[in-house]
Amino acid sequence: MEKIGNFLDFERETPTLTDYEFEKLKSDEYNNTTGDLNEYDGVNCPCCNNKGYVSKVNYIELYKRYKTTMYRCACMGQRETIRKALNSGLGEYLKRRSNDYEATEEWQKLNKSLMVEYCKTESDSNKWFIAVGQSGGGKTLLCSIIANHLLFNLNKQVLYITWTDFISKLKRDIMGDNSDSVSCYLDEIKKCEVLFIDELLKKYTEADLKYIIEIINYRYTNDLKTIITSERTIDELLDIDEATFGRVIEKSGKYLIEIEKDRHKNYRLKALR
Repeated sequence: MEKIGNFLDFERETPTLTDYEFEKLKSDEYNNTTGDLNEYDGVNCPCCNNKGYVSKVNYIELYKRYKTTMYRCACMGQRETIRKALNSGLGEYLKRRSNDYEATEEWQKLNKSLMVEYCKTESDSNKWFIAVGQSGGGKTLLCSIIANHLLFNLNKQVLYITWTDFISKLKRDIMGDNSDSVSCYLDEIKKCEVLFIDELLKKYTEADLKYIIEIINYRYTNDLKTIITSERTIDELLDIDEATFGRVIEKSGKYLIEIEKDRHKNYRLKALR
């Protein structure tokens, strides 16, 4: 846990207590209160009771006495990841679980079974999961269920980005001559524990390709778990850059879903049928 500060201005009301006893009362009183962070992010932490911080009593050499010290709870890393996911646009998918994926057609049942198998057997490995093909075929939902499993059940740090937002941010920073921001943003994406890229290469220029090639090659070399959706087919991705997307195929192995281009598989058009 990260130490964040001391209480130095709390006046003693019970002079018969020792320094330690007095500070312990303060510490226990704080630790026994309940916060409401879980109402926003869905994380229930018994350690801090959803306040985000815990209190401990330490002897402070500078003051020659015991003081109550606040520490940042370990759950805050997960909470911050969830907030980033909410702010990045994943909010509508954040609570989705495997039962939310409707599998009535045979191809849907196969996709769902592969997603469930991945969650059960590959959660602690660095195997990648890739879903490409038909728009509206449930690719983002499938991958979001995996991301939620890693985030909520295994406390993995998951970074969610959409391709369009990613490129837009990079271009804004480049046009603003903010090279430090570009470098920091790319480093965050390349090095995060789990990366979820949604709608990869939906639209792109040749200049945009260098960024995704850099990211994929770094994560491939450093064996970092990656989840990808794209409306492009496998052949289309290989035509764009065979070496880079050959690595994507290698890292995903059997956990590569390709939904055939067929408007009957677009659930968004269901009302028209």
